[in-house]
Amino acid sequence: MKSYAEDMVKIINQEKKKKEQQKNDINRGYAEIFYNTVKFERKKLCHGEFSMMFPIFFDAMKKPTVVLKYDTEDCPDFVYTNEEMDINITFSFLSCEQIGKDILKVQQDIEQDIKEISNNITIEKDILNTKQELSIIQFLFPLQIQNNTILEVIFLFLINCNWVMGTFHCPFTQKRDWINIIKQMLLSIQLEN
Repeated sequence: MKSYAEDMVKIINQEKKKKEQQKNDINRGYAEIFYNTVKFERKKLCHGEFSMMFPIFFDAMKKPTVVLKYDTEDCPDFVYTNEEMDINITFSFLSCEQIGKDILKVQQDIEQDIKEISNNITIEKDILNTKQELSIIQFLFPLQIQNNTILEVIFLFLINCNWVMGTFHCPFTQKRDWINIIKQMLLSIQLEN
C-alpha cells in the first residue's frame, strides 16, 4: 500500500517534468539547453525544400570546411553547425532508386548498418509523424569517435520520391537536453513545395 508521502513525491515529480517540458517547448521560440537559453526560429533549409524550427546559432557550414570535416565521397549535401562546430545537423538527398521506398525496409537496413559499426551499441528507434503526416524514421545512439563520445541521431523522411537523410551530433554530455529538442525539431518539419 502506498503512503501519502509517496503519492506526494510522485505528484511533485510529475509537476516538475511537466514544467520542464513546457519550458523547453521550441515552438515558444526558446529552450533551456545545457544551462543556456537557446532561441529557435522557423527556417527554410536545403534550398527551401522544407522548413523546421532551428536554433538561431546554427549557420550553414562553408563548402571548404565541409570538405575538410567530411570525406568528399561521403560529404553531406547540407551542414548546419554552431560556431564551435561541436553541434551540427546534416542533410543529404538520396533517390528512392538508391535505397527503396518501403519505410520499414529502409529502417531495417539502416539499423543493420548501425549495428555493423558495433554490436554492443544500444539503439533507440522511433517513427515520428508530423502534422503534415510526414513519417520520419529516427535512430539515437552513442558513438565513440577517437576519445570522445557523441550523441548520434540519424533520421530519414521522404520528399517527392527522394529520401532526406539527416544526422544530428552533439557532445554526449548534452544528451539529456538535446534528445527532446531534436525530436521537437523533427516534428516541426514542414514541406515548402
